[in-house]
Amino acid sequence: MESSNIRNIYHIQRHKIVIVVIGLCLAFTGKTSGQALNKPFYDYDRFIHFGFMIGFNYSTIKYDFNPAIWPNHQNPRDTILRVSSQGTAGFSLGAVCDLHLGAPKSFLRDHFDLRIIPTLVLTERDFYFTMRDSSVTEKQIESAFVDAPVLLKMKSDRFGNIRFYVIGGAEYSYDLSSTAGAAINPADPKISIYPNNVAYQFGAGLDMYFPFFKFSPEIKISQGLNNVLVPQNTIYSNIFSRFRSNFIYFSMYFEG
Repeated sequence: MESSNIRNIYHIQRHKIVIVVIGLCLAFTGKTSGQALNKPFYDYDRFIHFGFMIGFNYSTIKYDFNPAIWPNHQNPRDTILRVSSQGTAGFSLGAVCDLHLGAPKSFLRDHFDLRIIPTLVLTERDFYFTMRDSSVTEKQIESAFVDAPVLLKMKSDRFGNIRFYVIGGAEYSYDLSSTAGAAINPADPKISIYPNNVAYQFGAGLDMYFPFFKFSPEIKISQGLNNVLVPQNTIYSNIFSRFRSNFIYFSMYFEG
């Protein structure tokens, strides 16, 4: 009940958060043309910068049915008639290590960074199984990922105190909450996923230079590549052949 209340509060407030951030970005953009440059040598004075990230995520699982068990995805002879899934909002907290590539004041230094962002990601995915007697059984997959993305950041020319950028790369994640090795409870079988996850990421954001720090709101998508479904001899796991984790991240970076 408590986790549901937290998610409900987030769903109510997240739109306000996004609107406020967008409003700040637009207001800041409108003022840059008449302002002096903040941190004009930010990309040249040091090879490496550090910071931190806070944000929210929306996680889903992309799944494929097992054709040997569910050939038509809705078989009235089965115990399970239908399956649906729902993503939920989660929280992300990470550290930022930003490496400026190339020689000072070179094109490479001005437009490309290599970013390593170790992150703790808390999230939950829900599955709903409609049974033959019309009852609905809910199964939750809770995860606490330790992410290690390595990303290439490609930046536009600086316009006053802002830059636009796109970002992409690869990510390895380890799920601390994985129940892959746990014994199956016949009375309440869970759906288990393997702890190791590999994904590719891409997104876009905006660097905003302030007198004492750089603030960067960013939207990013992560698409899992490997099958994380643990095969188990239960009615809830047998109907699936593959799970892949997918995320949408909204992050706010603060770098000194």
